[in-house]
Amino acid sequence: MTIGILTCISIPTTAFADIHGEYPSGEILSFGSDLSDSQEAQLRKYFKAPDNIEAIYVDSKMALKQFGLDEKELANFTGGWYSSAYVKLLQKENGVTVNSSNLTLVTNDMLANALITSGILNAEVTASAPFEVTGESALAGILAGAENIMGGELSTSNKKAAQEEIDVSLDLAEEIGDTEASAIINEVKTAVIKDKPSNEEEIKEIIEKVEKKYDVDISATIQNNMVTLMSNINDLDLDYSKLKDTLDKSASKFKDEMEALGKELKDSGFFDKLFSWISEFFSSLFN
Repeated sequence: MTIGILTCISIPTTAFADIHGEYPSGEILSFGSDLSDSQEAQLRKYFKAPDNIEAIYVDSKMALKQFGLDEKELANFTGGWYSSAYVKLLQKENGVTVNSSNLTLVTNDMLANALITSGILNAEVTASAPFEVTGESALAGILAGAENIMGGELSTSNKKAAQEEIDVSLDLAEEIGDTEASAIINEVKTAVIKDKPSNEEEIKEIIEKVEKKYDVDISATIQNNMVTLMSNINDLDLDYSKLKDTLDKSASKFKDEMEALGKELKDSGFFDKLFSWISEFFSSLFN
């Protein structure tokens, strides 16, 4: 009788993207709350979104909620709320693509990387503002829009790591360039999610290996920040098998971007490749 009762009980569930990357498809507009009516109309025209599409408005209160921040941390979001986005959540195996205009600091790749960390694995995002802005507040609106489509909230820990990832990416970009920074963050993150290092020293070894591959010099300060970021991502216990396709699509995109810049990556040695192949072979047997 107990089994029968439990079977008949309807338990509401929410498909959380940070667990399986599974969520309903849909689209939404996310506008900065400081936009004037004419600026909003300008952006609606730029996004070419349907007239009847739902819209949300992002302000400081929403950003605090998104990243689990304290009010005193609002100082990190300056200049008003103007960054806006047209967010589409897609079916599986599309990956994450971001296109933007008037964002002068945060790049498309940084936003795409951060969305993957947050748990959004298949999406198409167009971000913009009525004039040039840094774009540091753009992530809050994109995530809020995604959650509205899903009908549930992503993990705050994932979202905080995503925002931290953008901050570290910006610092790294100042040293080695935008494309290189995003490519390295993606590659290190992929290795951390896949290999699940047991301590920060192992994370540092992964960073140094990727640093050598890209033939760049990362300062000790930035490297330490990367270790902290990747340690936090490691603590999220993300399932590599669920993220692999999306991460691979990003890696392929970064490879093309590096080649377009005329930069050839240093290939790993023969024994590194052999060891990697053997590890993957026995891992597949075990699985």
